[in-house]
Amino acid sequence: MTELSALVRFVHLAAVVFLVGSYAFLFLIVRPAATESSRGAANLILDAQRQFHLRTGGLCFLLLMVSALLALWLQLVNITGPTVDIAAIGPLLTDTLYGKVWCVRMGLLIAVGFILARHKKQTYVDSVPLLAGLALSGALLASITFSGHAAAAEGASFATQVFLDGCHLLACGLWLGGLLPLFIFLRNSSLTAGERALGAMQNAMLRFSRIGLICVSLLLVTGCYNSWILVGSFPALFGTSYGKLLLVKLGLLLPLLGVAGVNLLRLKPSMMASPSEKMPALAKKLRRNVIIEAFFGVLILVIVGHMGVTPPARHVQPDWPFSFRWDWSVLEKAPKARAEVERGAVWAVVGVLAIITTLARRRRRIMAATIAIGALAYAGHVIHNTVLIDAYPATYKRSAVTYNAISVANGKLLYQESGCITCHGVNGYGDGPAAEELNPKPVDLTAPHANTHTAGDLFWWLSHGVKPASAMPGYNGSLSEEERWDLINFMRALSSGERARSLAPIIEDRSWLVAPDFSYGTNDGQIRTLKDQRGSKIVLLIVLNVKDTEERSQQITGALSQLQSAGVEVIVVPNLIDQQYVADKTPSLIVNEGIREITETYKLFARSFTDENAPAATPHVEYLIDKQGYVRARWLPAENTAWQKIDVLLKQVEALRNEKPSAPAPDEHVH
Repeated sequence: MTELSALVRFVHLAAVVFLVGSYAFLFLIVRPAATESSRGAANLILDAQRQFHLRTGGLCFLLLMVSALLALWLQLVNITGPTVDIAAIGPLLTDTLYGKVWCVRMGLLIAVGFILARHKKQTYVDSVPLLAGLALSGALLASITFSGHAAAAEGASFATQVFLDGCHLLACGLWLGGLLPLFIFLRNSSLTAGERALGAMQNAMLRFSRIGLICVSLLLVTGCYNSWILVGSFPALFGTSYGKLLLVKLGLLLPLLGVAGVNLLRLKPSMMASPSEKMPALAKKLRRNVIIEAFFGVLILVIVGHMGVTPPARHVQPDWPFSFRWDWSVLEKAPKARAEVERGAVWAVVGVLAIITTLARRRRRIMAATIAIGALAYAGHVIHNTVLIDAYPATYKRSAVTYNAISVANGKLLYQESGCITCHGVNGYGDGPAAEELNPKPVDLTAPHANTHTAGDLFWWLSHGVKPASAMPGYNGSLSEEERWDLINFMRALSSGERARSLAPIIEDRSWLVAPDFSYGTNDGQIRTLKDQRGSKIVLLIVLNVKDTEERSQQITGALSQLQSAGVEVIVVPNLIDQQYVADKTPSLIVNEGIREITETYKLFARSFTDENAPAATPHVEYLIDKQGYVRARWLPAENTAWQKIDVLLKQVEALRNEKPSAPAPDEHVH
């Protein structure tokens, strides 16, 4: 059914593209070009092009009507199933965006048919029906965007994407759609004797070249924007069906642009400057190239038809097709790697200079070209080998589970129950009971590299094992996909907790520690999430323990009005033992639902240089979380008395309020 939908979409798109191109060519190019020649030649050329336009327009109208009805039927099948319910046509047409757009487009198509019928009755070329037909067919072509991927956006993005996609389609119609009429015009002009006919040919070529250059430029600009919006990354470009179709489309576009460049830069100037006796031969070459252009254009429309029924790459999990990828982060970690890349860059510059020399000089071009190819190849080899690392089909797979407290807490339980402790140890240092007997040794999950791997790499290793020589097994059969993502979220928090040792009661300049989201209920009956505060409030998250509960609760209660005036949302997470004790004290602050998940997650970030086993206990710890959702400062009462003085805390809050956000939005998933 998908292939049939793609075929119907291709036929519909091709028909409306050639309809727009035929109208535009007759109105914008042939009519003014022929009018400037003698009346006899003008009549012959105009009449021949008019007859072709009427035949083409009638065929396109028929194909558009049939394909539109087929598209409606296919949409109905998608909604109701193989047993089509005719009664569903009404709601489909009136209650859905697809149906409303279809009705509008059918109205435009009927109007185009009326214009064609009126034009067919005339024996001369009238500019009014031509202009009306061009406007209606152009609107019909541009309206396709309202039933495509661009219409899935909202707000300002919707207007931008629809406008640019419409411009992309119109440029395609004016250029690609005008190639077949151009071929017919060149053939008819060659058969028409006289200098005036040849002059009309030259005039038309000049006009078409100008319009084509504008359209190609518009196609490239809008195409790049659409590709970025619908694809968004190299993994999605190479690892999804939509991205691969886009690559094929680009592969077809390159020779199409090459042939168009030959026409523009070589054949057209030759036709402008050559004597009349050479014009037929040049026109024959041009007609051949125009047919080649049209052939590639039709193939591109076939691909576009398939892209229209394929989910955009940005919204699909990429399946990486290569066994390697480039990791540019090695340049920050290894000076030797940076030196190798710099060496490769020097050779790349040599190659570019050799190319420039090849183009600028007529002598010794072969030698310069050889040097250029060799230098660029060597540069690519050096840089490629320096940043090359292993990759897997799941390398760029996005997490199916949000990085939140419930997932991290569940991952911690799975870490204990699945036997990970045996090798990696309680705190993830790779010092479990079985570690001494293993070769190679278990990795340290708290090391910085644990957070530099992509989520897809971690998912692949958890599913299939690390390497044949490693004792790390695959859990594809014993853990569900959601459970494996929970484990990955726990490992991310574990590695971040090791780095969080450096956190202090003074805010850090750099935002790096993402605060895992969590849902919580308070004693006043409210249900909230941490994410609810993003963009509006700074959060003071307090994880209490038994010893400090009463004293700290009183301090926070006394300073509550100051904190709230400073734009701070206070969230107090008591120890489970103290929950009843604090239930009636500032009920809007005290968490009574979600305590276990929040405590288990956030105590991972309470590890300090003086307390190695903080995750095993539940220390009193407080965090300042900025409006973006990053943990920016931390206070451990066991180490100092910093935030015990509310003025010190308020100074840090003021610093967060005055800074301008510079970090990207916190990840919704592990990447």
